Amino acid sequence: MANTNLTLIGTRSRPHNAVRAFDALKRNSTISDFVMIINEDQADMYPDIDGVTTEVVANGLGCNGKANAIMDKYVDRYETISGIDDDTVVQTLAWDAILCEPIKEISYGVSYGNDGLRGEALPTKVTISTNIIKALGFYAPPVLFHSYADNFWKKMGEDIGSLHYFENVNLEHLHWTNGKLYRDWE
Repeated sequence: MANTNLTLIGTRSRPHNAVRAFDALKRNSTISDFVMIINEDQADMYPDIDGVTTEVVANGLGCNGKANAIMDKYVDRYETISGIDDDTVVQTLAWDAILCEPIKEISYGVSYGNDGLRGEALPTKVTISTNIIKALGFYAPPVLFHSYADNFWKKMGEDIGSLHYFENVNLEHLHWTNGKLYRDWE
């Protein structure tokens, strides 16, 4: 049976982070395929990662633009798409199946887990049904270069009555604002 969720990571200048993030994803995912999105000027910087498709996009797109740049290629092949950052370590087994379950029940929606930083306040690591992405014509609003897509996703999920938060799904965000950096996890 084919996987129904696509998990993507847009990354720049942090190949070690990407390797670590995909290692954790591969250990803990049950229904996902994986895509790493890198800028064309860094294509040689990143290693091939077994089980991960690499997409090379134009420079200067920002986090949100990178995801939008590849959506047409994948949106019809999956029921859901999850965005995880390269500074995230997924720690919950079957995290993807857990987040996708309420979406599958009603066939649309937004789900997210606990990033250890924003928690329920914002879906910084988000799973969205592809029928929503198709209807909108984007994964993240194109006017948003890097930040605030999580605010959009939360508001959209609330407005459509299908926003699902899972405190027990640990998607640990190793971010400087919570004092967790890559060196702390080596």
